[in-house]
Amino acid sequence: MRIETWGTAEVPTTSRFDAWSQALNATLLDWELIGHAKDFNADLKARSVGDMRLVGCRCDPCEGFRSPVQIERTGSDFVGILFELSGSELVRQGEREALLGPGDFVIWDSSRSMQFRVLEPLSKMTILVPKVAMQRFLPNLDEVAGMRIDGTESLGPLVGAHLRQLCAGLGTLEDEHLQMVIHMTMELVCAGIGARYGRGTEGGADKFSQVRRFILDHLADPDLSPATIAASNSISLRYLHKLFAARGASVSRWILKQRLERCRQALSSYNSDRSVTDVAFAWGFNDASHFSRSFKLEFGQTPRSVMNSTGGAER
Repeated sequence: MRIETWGTAEVPTTSRFDAWSQALNATLLDWELIGHAKDFNADLKARSVGDMRLVGCRCDPCEGFRSPVQIERTGSDFVGILFELSGSELVRQGEREALLGPGDFVIWDSSRSMQFRVLEPLSKMTILVPKVAMQRFLPNLDEVAGMRIDGTESLGPLVGAHLRQLCAGLGTLEDEHLQMVIHMTMELVCAGIGARYGRGTEGGADKFSQVRRFILDHLADPDLSPATIAASNSISLRYLHKLFAARGASVSRWILKQRLERCRQALSSYNSDRSVTDVAFAWGFNDASHFSRSFKLEFGQTPRSVMNSTGGAER
């Protein structure tokens, strides 16, 4: 067996974050990392077995994302089972946001855009498995990717205890035994997801469809908000949030994603009579800087670069 280890302890302070970025990309797929403390600390421990990989990570606050650029560089599609050992971070995939604390876990799909933000020094473990292998255990992967599994509810404590033991045994199990344990882990994780989300996620489907249509019809309205949506659809604000939470999403994030996609489509079919700001404001944004930052995080490109690729120039 071969355990790969890396840490910032022997790296000059001024070079640590760049070295960390290179180490993470070499160990856990491709990421674009941003934001960090001046005296950044991190370490990695990784082990590969067959086409699967286990990665233990400890790091200070930072953030990063996988856009279509990083996804294309990765090549093969993987699924990550991310288990939080200590600390906290925010993980976002598609319309879903998961705020993870100790004992929580989430599944993420390497073929889809994703962002993370480490909120405090943390320790976590990620199991990377081929997507096709995970889909044998979890055919509805797209429906649950990005959903937080609470480590204190239902099967959460059992799954958490198993993952902690797996992390502790990273350097002791023989390859053959480790492969068996990883497959057991996949089954147990999927059972935990089924226990948490297997029933009831379709509740309120008719009302959700009604709300969804209303939002899409009013995306261009800058005053669109959870409060106005709830009032216009004769439901409480609490029930509105419950409808989206049952699907692993938040109302505000879903609105933002829909607006960004409409802007991307408009910029991709460039009209010389409209500037980037015109397009953003036409779809409900009222702050050009906020729009540009959100667009870059979502798509990995600036609005201007998308527009220029069609032959236009920002005005």
